[in-house]
Amino acid sequence: MIDFTSPDARRAEMVGAVILILVVLSFTIWYMATHKAPEPFNPNPVAEPAAEAVPPQMLEEHGQYYDIEASYPGETPLKASAGVEADAAAVALMEDFIEGMARDFKRQGNFDNLTPEDIQMLGLSDTRKESLAISYEEVRSDATVSYAYIIHLDTLGAHPNTFYRTFTFNLATGEELKIEDLFVARSGYLARLSAIAEFELSKSLGEFANLEYIRQGVGEDPINFQSYVLDGDALVLIFPPYQVAPYAAGTQSVSIPLTQLAEILKPEYQ
Repeated sequence: MIDFTSPDARRAEMVGAVILILVVLSFTIWYMATHKAPEPFNPNPVAEPAAEAVPPQMLEEHGQYYDIEASYPGETPLKASAGVEADAAAVALMEDFIEGMARDFKRQGNFDNLTPEDIQMLGLSDTRKESLAISYEEVRSDATVSYAYIIHLDTLGAHPNTFYRTFTFNLATGEELKIEDLFVARSGYLARLSAIAEFELSKSLGEFANLEYIRQGVGEDPINFQSYVLDGDALVLIFPPYQVAPYAAGTQSVSIPLTQLAEILKPEYQ
């Protein structure tokens, strides 16, 4: 068929077609850039794996005449509240304590230099050994995290002995807190703790209650209250065997509600 359209009209039509193609192409590019393809349907989505908690760390050593088994945390809540460096410092502090206890135990036992006479006198054998066992408990308050280490030492005497070492850390700063750090300056906190502990122990010790013995163990000296934790809304004082009563009475503790100490505690620990 003969085309009767003029050349100018055909050129105009071609230009219009090109413009239309460019407009459609531009719209397509814009739409693809601003609209993501829909996610394929997954009826069983897999959650992102949570970071694994670091397990407790172990120090374990078995010699011919001794056994050591101890544990301490691999990480603490300080990692989330005060930062990675604060957490690492707290873990390192407790690790140093554990390793120091193990060194002292081996040095005092003199296991590398025992004579046949020593071995016979002590009755040592493959089945009769001296031992050091250290475990811990973690407790928290709103402002702190505490670790109470229970130390069982058996040197084959009349009976094993139990000791304690506690660490308490400020959750916001990572600072280790001694008992005096909880109280305002010149508050007379030692007199208050001493009076409360004496009163409570004289009741709880029952047949083992001896007022003179108790007073020696809870006198106004910071060393008498060095083993403590903040557990929830209470200050818990820990007294190992022999401190406030005979060995047979066992470990003693006194839990003091923080409300009872509110006027002498620093605001952050009330």
